[in-house]
Amino acid sequence: MMHRPPAQLSGAALERAASCLEEAFPDCRQGAFFLQFGPGFEIEGLFSAAPACLPLSALPGMPQQHTPDRLQPRLLWGPCQDIHILVLQGHRHLSEGLGLYPCLLPLAAAWKLGLHRQIFIDSCISLQAELKTGNWTLLTDFLNGYSGSPLDGLAELLPEPYPDLSNVLAQELNSELVNALDTVGISPKLCTYQAQPGFHICTRAEAELARSHGAEILGSDLVMEIITAHAFGCQVAAMALVGAQNTGPAGRRIQRQEILETCRFCSHDFLRGLAIALNNIAGQSSPPLQANLPAANADELLRESITFKSDKKHSLQPLFRP
Repeated sequence: MMHRPPAQLSGAALERAASCLEEAFPDCRQGAFFLQFGPGFEIEGLFSAAPACLPLSALPGMPQQHTPDRLQPRLLWGPCQDIHILVLQGHRHLSEGLGLYPCLLPLAAAWKLGLHRQIFIDSCISLQAELKTGNWTLLTDFLNGYSGSPLDGLAELLPEPYPDLSNVLAQELNSELVNALDTVGISPKLCTYQAQPGFHICTRAEAELARSHGAEILGSDLVMEIITAHAFGCQVAAMALVGAQNTGPAGRRIQRQEILETCRFCSHDFLRGLAIALNNIAGQSSPPLQANLPAANADELLRESITFKSDKKHSLQPLFRP
């Protein structure tokens, strides 16, 4: 029989989940970041020593069954160079039909523990010919294609019941991610992401509709987590790896397994750059990162191919520390 999680987050549920995490990871309140990775990514290389592990199903009210990718998500706690991080490897999906609770509880519990910098990493489908399979993208904006908001019913838990989403993705985090990833040879493209309901690969008409809305990449996750983490008062960033393209009738058939293989293949160098970024953001990296990218509009900053909106520029200022 399928387990049905609670319909909605509550203050009591957050307290129980936070206590469960503290029991498994006694010093987790000292963490610098909460990170969530979608399925397929190999994340062990992000840790500088073997992390402690807790199945996500151990948190109160969480589903026990596997995800549609036949995975059991798990929480990992351990050192990343000079800092400690809490990582969710794999996650529950809204399209599983189990509601928002299992999707939002991990990030909300991390917030409850004081982990107020949160980064979400997943795969996506490219809607632009220039965005190839294996390209990394950095979200600068997004469209919620679902019929509801993850904040419905959460007003009493939020610091501000009417959160401003106009700057939901933190420029400070984005700037450091761009600079750090450049040092390992990765130049992420700045993109607008659209989340659509369902696990299916989008039809050509759905892809065209998303393009007409201004989206360059498409997926079924990320948006609910981004909105909720920001509404809780967290600094938020999100990145998506292009796992396949849907650019027109000539495109090849998209296979889920190929997307997961792309995630595995592209994990190694990304994790090296991500570790640099995390330590620089936390202010504990030594020596400090010397960014070799000038202060500029993002189009210039990343070789003018970073965004495909001719009328939209994103200003990223490299962050230097003494």
